[in-house]
Amino acid sequence: MAPRHSLSDLLSKIEGGERFPVYLIVGDLVVAEPAALQLAEALAGEDGRPQVYRRPPTLAPLFDDLQTYSLFGGGKVLVAVDSAVLADRKSAGALVGEALSVGRPSGDSLAGNQREAASRLVQALHLFGVDPQRGTAAEAVEGLPDWSLAGAKGGRVGKAQARSRREDLAALLESARQEGLRGIGSEGVARLDDLLRRGLPDGHALVLVERGVDGDHPLATRLRQQGSWLELTSVRSEKRGGWSGVDALAAQLESELGVGIRRDALEELTRRTLKATSGRSRDGAASAESTGRFAAEYRKLAELVPGGTIDRELVARVVTDRGEEDVWKLLDAVGEGRVGEALRRLDRLLAGSNDASGELFSFFSLFAGFCRQLTLVRGVAETVGVRAGERNYRNFKDRVAPRLTGDLPGGGRNPLAGTHPFRLHRAYLAAFRLPAATVARLPEWVLEAEMALKGESGRPTAALAALIGRFAA
Repeated sequence: MAPRHSLSDLLSKIEGGERFPVYLIVGDLVVAEPAALQLAEALAGEDGRPQVYRRPPTLAPLFDDLQTYSLFGGGKVLVAVDSAVLADRKSAGALVGEALSVGRPSGDSLAGNQREAASRLVQALHLFGVDPQRGTAAEAVEGLPDWSLAGAKGGRVGKAQARSRREDLAALLESARQEGLRGIGSEGVARLDDLLRRGLPDGHALVLVERGVDGDHPLATRLRQQGSWLELTSVRSEKRGGWSGVDALAAQLESELGVGIRRDALEELTRRTLKATSGRSRDGAASAESTGRFAAEYRKLAELVPGGTIDRELVARVVTDRGEEDVWKLLDAVGEGRVGEALRRLDRLLAGSNDASGELFSFFSLFAGFCRQLTLVRGVAETVGVRAGERNYRNFKDRVAPRLTGDLPGGGRNPLAGTHPFRLHRAYLAAFRLPAATVARLPEWVLEAEMALKGESGRPTAALAALIGRFAA
């Protein structure tokens, strides 16, 4: 396994005359981009000035520029930020989310943000093995898996919502085809491979800055082995709450701005800004958009206390709360009858979403499934003679869960068979908190709310809040 290098190691090697045509820096852009600029400046020398390209729709012009000799001046050092040229399929889900965020094109040509989104869509299709130019745009978009349509938050997408999002993406892809956008696909990887094998003219170099890469990609492996790979901090959510890597972001911003932040203020800023990325199996990585917002809010706060220290009171007063809301904690609040907390969490969930309508339907789908499970738990419990009151999870797992998931009297398939004991325990507690008559009416209430959400009410958020209120109260 190749040894890990630090930024100071790479800078020392450059100073000693050891240079490579391509460098790869992986990490959150808040810390990775400043490191890349420092590395690029060292490569360019005193007389050079690196050129920075953020989110380039294609790397072809950069390759063309680098593979020509410089007739005037010194070497060329180019920095490509967030090209996703070596991304894996989990990253492709985030690219699809970025494409969805701009909506369907309304005119004959793409606006600036739509061009960038369209190039991300084309790139995502390449990563899923789909040729963006083959067949109709709708047929190409059908090659995207359903989980990739979940947007920035991840989770499940209903059939109607998935169909609508595919239509938006197909319209975006059709516009991209008309404007000749190709994205960074296999051709970009092939040219990068050629550049690594053939090298570059003296003094020329390319520095790639990426949020994430496919660690098993042959080109990534080659860069790691030759010693031109630098892995920095990535911000990730931890299983027991909180985020790792935030201290490195704060340290980078403090070094840039000369303004520190108190520990409780940092925790509050983190809570109000950071969100996880999308993906089929969310790995806990914070989205680039949210870490970018973290940095932007930190800079705004620093301007208010020049030369001082950011405290929690200032964060609470200045920064709008659009952080990650845990839908499972929201469901727990509903199930345990904490109406006020449940409604506050629902408001925060929707306020922090880039697609409030999509978030609303996503949570409703989850909540409707929870209600169905409660109805099943209560029905099976009455059938097998299970009583209420077992709050101790270990006792429930050993004594009650086997009865709820086992064979039913008289035979027949048990709809609770295979349910995880912890999830079953939460449903059991919620089901027996409610009167039997209320549990029996849950399917009716869910159907009423679904009809209101799908058009029979001009206030869909109020319809969901009313359902939560009826349930929790």
